[in-house]
Amino acid sequence: MLTTNKIYNMDFRGGLECIEEDYIIVTDPPYNINFGYDEYKDNLSDEEYIRLISNFKDKRLAIIHYPEETMKYYVPALGVPDEVGIWVYNSHLPNRHSRLINYYNIKPDYNKVLQPYKNPDDKRIRERIKNGKLGARSYDWFSDIQLVKNVSKKDFNHPCPVPVKLMERIILLISNKGDLIVDPFMGSGTTAIACMRTGRRYIGFELSKEYCQMAHKRIEQHKKEQKICLKK
Repeated sequence: MLTTNKIYNMDFRGGLECIEEDYIIVTDPPYNINFGYDEYKDNLSDEEYIRLISNFKDKRLAIIHYPEETMKYYVPALGVPDEVGIWVYNSHLPNRHSRLINYYNIKPDYNKVLQPYKNPDDKRIRERIKNGKLGARSYDWFSDIQLVKNVSKKDFNHPCPVPVKLMERIILLISNKGDLIVDPFMGSGTTAIACMRTGRRYIGFELSKEYCQMAHKRIEQHKKEQKICLKK
């Protein structure tokens, strides 16, 4: 049995079977595009990569990806998703302005994440605000979360981090406080931080010892920041 709120320096394929309670997988995996990770080989054959992703079949899963590169893997490995979300962001790259979020065996509840009213001066909206409504339900696409800037990677220099707010958004849409979130590709600990901020528990797996150490430093820093906030 694995301890929650911990990141394990190991291959997830030896760890998922050791989790004895229900969990939801939320992950941003390597896309098999020969990216320069520390320990992981990001240029598997198509068959190898499909087998890797197939480990998540029939599990409750939210998985982020570039559609052009990975759809050919995800449908054979996981089937057609139950729902798809779109994360849109600013980018200097010509063909890199969005990623998909595939949901399997779980559906996002867009009422759990509210967005500001677009027309707050409308009579009906003013009435809703007066009655305590904090915003409108969100959609299956959003553009209010941007990529992690290079200057943000200075202290925790993982090559391909996603924003904490992105993982928070996904976690809020598909889970409740106290739920267990598992990230098989934990990287620098972004999903762990998102779980801490949203009141979820987590288990992470990461092959790289360096990235694990990076994640532990981020988690300790987050705890210190939380203590400072509580004192104010």
